[in-house]
Amino acid sequence: MWLTLANESTPVRLANYVNMSHKMMSKVVPKVCKRLVRDFESSKTNQVRSLKVLYSKGLLSKEKYKAVRLNLTMTPKKSHKNVSIKFMPGVPLPKLLPYDKLMQFVKSVDIGNVRDMEEDFCSDLEEDEKVHGVYRELEEYLLELAKMYIHIDQGETFLLHFSCEPFHFRVAVGADGAPFGKDDEATAWLISFLNVGERIASESENFLIAGANCSESHVAMIRYARKLVSDIAYVEKQNYTLPDSDHVFKFTFELVPADMKWAATFCGEISNSAFYFSSFGNVNDDSKSTIGGSLGKDKNCTWTPWDYQSRLDVASKVNAKKVELEKSSYAESTKRNKLLNFIKSNNSRQEYEPILGQLVDKVYAEPLHNGNNAWQQLHEAMLSHAISKSNIPTSCKNPFKLPDCPFSFHLATLKEMGATRLHKKVKKWFAQGRNGSLSYRFTGKETKIFCHKFMTLIKAISCDKDDPIKRLQLCAFAYVGLQLRDSVSRFSRVTVDETVMGELSESCRKYFNASAMFLNNVTPTVWTIGYAVPYHVGLLYKKFSLGLGINTMQGREAKHVRISQYAKHATLSTRWRLVMRHDYVTAVWLRKLEPFKLCYHKCTDVYVPKSIELPHFCYCGLEKPVSSAKCSFCSSELYRSIAASSAAGKLDAYLLSLLSASY
Repeated sequence: MWLTLANESTPVRLANYVNMSHKMMSKVVPKVCKRLVRDFESSKTNQVRSLKVLYSKGLLSKEKYKAVRLNLTMTPKKSHKNVSIKFMPGVPLPKLLPYDKLMQFVKSVDIGNVRDMEEDFCSDLEEDEKVHGVYRELEEYLLELAKMYIHIDQGETFLLHFSCEPFHFRVAVGADGAPFGKDDEATAWLISFLNVGERIASESENFLIAGANCSESHVAMIRYARKLVSDIAYVEKQNYTLPDSDHVFKFTFELVPADMKWAATFCGEISNSAFYFSSFGNVNDDSKSTIGGSLGKDKNCTWTPWDYQSRLDVASKVNAKKVELEKSSYAESTKRNKLLNFIKSNNSRQEYEPILGQLVDKVYAEPLHNGNNAWQQLHEAMLSHAISKSNIPTSCKNPFKLPDCPFSFHLATLKEMGATRLHKKVKKWFAQGRNGSLSYRFTGKETKIFCHKFMTLIKAISCDKDDPIKRLQLCAFAYVGLQLRDSVSRFSRVTVDETVMGELSESCRKYFNASAMFLNNVTPTVWTIGYAVPYHVGLLYKKFSLGLGINTMQGREAKHVRISQYAKHATLSTRWRLVMRHDYVTAVWLRKLEPFKLCYHKCTDVYVPKSIELPHFCYCGLEKPVSSAKCSFCSSELYRSIAASSAAGKLDAYLLSLLSASY
């Protein structure tokens, strides 16, 4: 009878029969479900489910994971004992793996060959110079990542091929310091693939290959870099194939995303405070303010990029000079000064052979840091302007007792804008006596806030009693800020076209000209944005049809945040091995199990505020009457003269007359 019923009845009718039977629902079905729940709890599916919970937005602590596990499947009773939540009589909800079992599972995952940095690069160093760290063999890890990407691309086509043969992987490699905070020295090396396009700004597309508890320039990092350069040279010569497949793939290293301090060290250069201050070309302190200049390999260009062979030639001369100075009886400081002067006399900044080898030619301007630094410098100028006309006694150190003045308005506006960390830092700096300039490093958060609301701050520090020179400074801040906003918006993009490149070149040129003419402050960052950025965008567009955003450190900075979360509960000696394991499990192992699960969410943030499209907003971001084309700032004669002068590269008649009358 049962066979007849089971074979002849439809699933719906059979379900109705079972549902109407008290015996089936109370005694039979629960037994089956309980067995299935037990089987599920010990299955690999539940292991993966538990791992996803453990690595939710970082790494949950033991206490947090246990609390999540408890709250998902248990409920308290009057006896203060927790009992299982049952979705039917006698059948509890499937539980996540217990924390101890889950960590045993994490430790059992094969993460490949992870080598010890202390053993391989520090064996001959003094005990206090040795560092704890780990690294991966480059070729082995590249092959594993390439196979993962090829498999994903077959089901979800997203890799870029740059009009070349499929699966020619273009790799970016670089290092950055202090993922655990500035007081805890550490360095992480990451690789990423340009083929992922815009996804390169995601932390999930940046992979850890080495990490150590030391500074970026520690001897262990230098030695590791030399090994890495050797490995890269070998890998680039190889062609690889997948087992049981006709796919041939290869690797080429195309970019070295880095901040300028790291780049200078690994390019073999002296610091960025030198007479020749840039890793991108032979610009110096005397020529940096040149308006109408150009950077390129053409003979007619004002500045040219450093030639690799010239780097080697100068490094050889400098080495000989070092040998000569070592034989002298000069003091060490004198020897150093003579060496720096010798390098300067050779029209160079090269001190030793590039540690990166010919990869130095793959170092381009990095959009995230340049945008942050530029806004930081402009804010410092605004802050200095506000304080200079606030007439605050030097004895006043309490920001809460300030009268209404431009500086107090500056502080209040920073808070209103949402720049809370900067607001606190300025208050602290003021309370400590305003000694020196404000020391605060802008992040991407402050940059986006200032791109949207810089005019709010300028308006707050303006006064009706401002003399013409003060008004000129304010209008200069407004114009420079507008050009900087537009420049950052364009050079931060991965996808660009000829139109965007033309607009970028124009906004960068006007930003530089205005900074040089009206702020009298051409810093290395200002020069880089004015000349190196448009040049580098052109090079990358010609090679990859992509913009400078492909060279961003954004994904790497996000990766550092994730790395710091992985290391929270580790000791100094075990930190990097544990971080490497957690990173592999989340970035590779889990992704292989679910290759087609969307793990990238496109950032919707923009640097140009959308409000400017509304009729009552000016292009600068300030509100204006609907009947007016521009706000009072942008429509003023001063502002229009600054704009015209910056576009022409020379002061117009109105500004010449104003300045001559003022002096």
